[in-house]
Amino acid sequence: MVQSKIGSVALAAALVVAGTVSGHAKDMAAAPAPPRAKPIGNPASWFPADAYPPAARNAGAEGRTVFSLDIDALGRIMRCNIVTSSGSELLDNTTCDLLVINGRFEPAHDASGRPVAGTWQSGMRWKLVQDSPSFEDDETP
Repeated sequence: MVQSKIGSVALAAALVVAGTVSGHAKDMAAAPAPPRAKPIGNPASWFPADAYPPAARNAGAEGRTVFSLDIDALGRIMRCNIVTSSGSELLDNTTCDLLVINGRFEPAHDASGRPVAGTWQSGMRWKLVQDSPSFEDDETP
């Protein structure tokens, strides 16, 4: 979880790391899964504490963006696909922008160990959190 104080609102943005998003079992059994690339480092670090878009924060926009990344045989992100929208185009676009700028991957490998194009799928939860009231003592020494 990434938290940052902005004015009187603390933001919390959590990268939900999931191997795959559940789908139809029949569809998953019919087609083999594409090779998976491996993130380098902690993917949550790709979303800085100040990454919450001000316009989305001001509008109170929250939600979970599920995405899939197409990654080439060199580990470069070639495309970010929104699988499930957060309900905010701005949060979805920011998710992909931050992934493309900050994401780093080891490429997927085929059965003989050669690097190949692959995918990686996960989700980013955008959530605004109100600060709890703090006690201030009027009597200062």
